[in-house]
Amino acid sequence: MKKGFDWGAYLAAFHAARPGITEEVLSRTLSGGHTSYRWLARAVSPRAQVVVDLACGSGAMGRELSQDGRTVLGVDLAESELRLADERGDGPFICADALDLPLADASVDAVVSSMGAVVIQPAHALFTEVGRVLRPGGVFAFTAPTVLPLHPRDLVTSLGVVGRLGSLPRFPGPTEITGYKDALIGTGLRKVEDARERYHFEVATPQDAEVIVSALYLPTTSARRRAAAVEWLVDRTTKEGPVRISLAMRRFVVLKQPVATRGPEL
Repeated sequence: MKKGFDWGAYLAAFHAARPGITEEVLSRTLSGGHTSYRWLARAVSPRAQVVVDLACGSGAMGRELSQDGRTVLGVDLAESELRLADERGDGPFICADALDLPLADASVDAVVSSMGAVVIQPAHALFTEVGRVLRPGGVFAFTAPTVLPLHPRDLVTSLGVVGRLGSLPRFPGPTEITGYKDALIGTGLRKVEDARERYHFEVATPQDAEVIVSALYLPTTSARRRAAAVEWLVDRTTKEGPVRISLAMRRFVVLKQPVATRGPEL
């Protein structure tokens, strides 16, 4: 990809054209019958009353986190996604930059983001802003795609799709969360968890194939190659029955340390 690629323009156009596509895929991408939304929600204390969902998209995390006495504020830059979120959930939702939140210092109990940390960049600026709005003892939990712990057998279908696309899906930021460690320095946040899990999306129909390919960020991939990937998946399901595409996810949790006990951030 060319240096200086305009990710902001690409992401705005992508989500304007396909609002809800990320939720459509992740809500059907399962591990033990549960989604990565459920896994991420489990990192938030039941006692958290004010939670911010960054890059909230169509609001799936907000609905997962909903409980009596809790406010989940969804934040996104894509107005098309926010309109859909407003139709599906209670909100509130705001159109705002995650790097410049219209929130007071130390005003929220938890911040979450499903897939947002690979989009909201630079990472240090993200952690700094999250550290500003979190109360001491609050957590920031986010998920991001990764490679491990996929098994070789999981890769057969994925590599077949990538071969037809001619490129890997891309993101503005790193997909290996190890790259975020240095970004914690000076933010008042300390890593408390770095866990991985495998999820699976089943492709059983041509519509399934179209959905999974349409949900990928493919800024350098032609429509012809995307169509070839869909056709290959459809051909496999016709010959073999449903096939699954595996996705490894990583859940990263950091803690806002009380000032009096603040020590090494890593």
